[in-house]
Amino acid sequence: MPLGRNHPDPTPGGPNFGVINSGHMSGPVQAAAFSSNVSQTNHLAPGAVERAQDSIQDLRQLLDALSAQRPEAAQALRALDEISPRLNTADRDPGALRFMLETLTTACAAIPSVVAAAQAVHSSVAALLPAF
Repeated sequence: MPLGRNHPDPTPGGPNFGVINSGHMSGPVQAAAFSSNVSQTNHLAPGAVERAQDSIQDLRQLLDALSAQRPEAAQALRALDEISPRLNTADRDPGALRFMLETLTTACAAIPSVVAAAQAVHSSVAALLPAF
């Protein structure tokens, strides 16, 4: 029998659903539509933070070389200066890091020679963040 328009969706009792990301997933994860208080636990591969720091250093070197020629390089360097120290803290502030990554990607989009390196930073740092 259909519930009709004014009836809420059924909510199962019992424990809530959780999402566990083991680092081998290739797409977005979504818990069941009726679940509440969903949590996600990331299991990062060993060396993930180091790889992110390495990609930041690679991009920083490219941007340093271009900083005299391209004003966008200075903006991108400021974003990197904000991103890098946050990776070593336990609470990475995902919202702020996502905003900084967007700022970095936008600034680097105007410099064709660093777009790939900026995308590498974006991917390696975003992999450290919870997917919500």
